Amino acid sequence: MKKYSLFVFLLLLGLVLLVSACSSSASESTQAAAVTPTPTEEKTVAVEVGEVTTGDIDLVFSYSGSVQPKDDVDLTPGASGKIEQLLVEVGDEVKAGDKIAVIEDDTYLAQLKQAEAELASASLQLAKIEQGSRPEEIIAARAAVELARAALNDVATVDDNERTKAAADLARTEAAMKAAQSEYDKIAWAGDVGDKPQAIALQQATINYENALADYNLDTNPSDSQLAPLMLNLAQAELQLSLTLEPYRDVDVALARVGVQRAQAALDIAKIQLEETVVEAPFDGVIAELFVSQGSRVSPQNNVVELLSDALEIKVEVQESRISQVTKGQAVSMRTTAYPGQDFPGVVSNISPKANADTRTFEVTVTPTDGEDLLRSGMFADVAILAQENSNTVLVPRSAVIQDTDPPTVFVVGDDNRAEERKVNTGLFDNDRVEILSGLKPGEIVVTAGQGSLTDGTKLDVTNDPRVAE
Repeated sequence: MKKYSLFVFLLLLGLVLLVSACSSSASESTQAAAVTPTPTEEKTVAVEVGEVTTGDIDLVFSYSGSVQPKDDVDLTPGASGKIEQLLVEVGDEVKAGDKIAVIEDDTYLAQLKQAEAELASASLQLAKIEQGSRPEEIIAARAAVELARAALNDVATVDDNERTKAAADLARTEAAMKAAQSEYDKIAWAGDVGDKPQAIALQQATINYENALADYNLDTNPSDSQLAPLMLNLAQAELQLSLTLEPYRDVDVALARVGVQRAQAALDIAKIQLEETVVEAPFDGVIAELFVSQGSRVSPQNNVVELLSDALEIKVEVQESRISQVTKGQAVSMRTTAYPGQDFPGVVSNISPKANADTRTFEVTVTPTDGEDLLRSGMFADVAILAQENSNTVLVPRSAVIQDTDPPTVFVVGDDNRAEERKVNTGLFDNDRVEILSGLKPGEIVVTAGQGSLTDGTKLDVTNDPRVAE
């Protein structure tokens, strides 16, 4: 039994040594094989491609806004009074100039007539001033001057006949006085002769001589007291003649003309006030609300109706970074929920010159150019502003451009299907395409998927273009 066990043990030991030797030999063979170099296959990358084409591309800015009337006003009357006629109801469409309400106008008609009368009076006054004095008034004034001048000349001028007569009268009275003096001297020696005829005659002769002397002096040399009243009369007559010839000065004429202008202005105001008794629509629109009823008393502080214009517009907020690309007259396309799939054309009609202080955006107004009869105030609208349109330009699929490099990069499929890294300058882009300003030519093939594994010269396995794959 022990011999048998020893035999088995020796047999197993031999097997173990044999296996160990074989393993060592195999390991040496494997190492030798590893040292020997073998040729490797070139790596290829599967990609999708697209073609460089030419075509048109647009720069479109999209916004949302609400349709609203261009004008929304509460109409107020320009006159006060009772509404005699209310000619509209809510929902009525009106044209510019249509009557909406009429206010009683009796008071305003009376004021108009009064203003007309005042203008007529002022005009007549001006005409009277411009015509001047009547001819007969001028003739009478000239005659008065001649009479006053003649009276003054009669006193101021002494002719030879008058002077001779005055001298003769003086000489006669002087001789009489001397004769009376001589007679008085004959009895004067007797004393107490004051009541004698001779004394009385001398006294009378002396008085006559003094009067004659005074008359002589007045007749030959008129005093100022004589001339002054006559000169004053002449001056007054001449002044009256001057006033008759030119009764009004330039300032009087100017004041009269101002009076006419003032009266005309008052008449114009009266006409305007009369016209204000009729409330008219300032533009085409629809009546949105009535604030009064027929018979109500109103004043310029009362609203009569709310009027919405037929002209509609949409206001959108454009970012500061885009506002330089938005200009008046640019084409716009609008869509509303009420009319799915229907485009409403329009234009940019106004751009706010001032940015919103909070949002730093600019308010841009868009005006529809067609289809306004379908649009209604308050509708929600998507607005697309065509900021730029380039025609017949080089285009590639948007997925072909790697934008995280400066400048952007594309991989072109070159000869023998190898990747060629190309720097490009880009322009406009939309959801699917990018405009290439330089770096590519129409007809070239560019990689659109799989660029992440590419380097310049990588072998390509084009999966979606049989022509390139061959």
